[in-house]
Amino acid sequence: MFSKTVIVAAISALFASQAIAAAVSMDERAAMIAPDPIAACNCPNNCRHKNGSSCKFYDNGNTISGECQIEGDHLKCVA
Repeated sequence: MFSKTVIVAAISALFASQAIAAAVSMDERAAMIAPDPIAACNCPNNCRHKNGSSCKFYDNGNTISGECQIEGDHLKCVA
């Protein structure tokens, strides 16, 4: 009897975790990509980036991947 309860609880937990994962929209996950090349490498969200760090930002609806490079007094994501 106890083993059936454990199996039912495990299956319920699996289905619940799948439902929660499906509830996270793409827009929320997309928020991790910077809106411009300056924000992709600088504070407040990317303070740990250094010269040579990988970065991503949006440009005309496309996601651009690049590398942070020093430009003047700040870092900029260069594709």
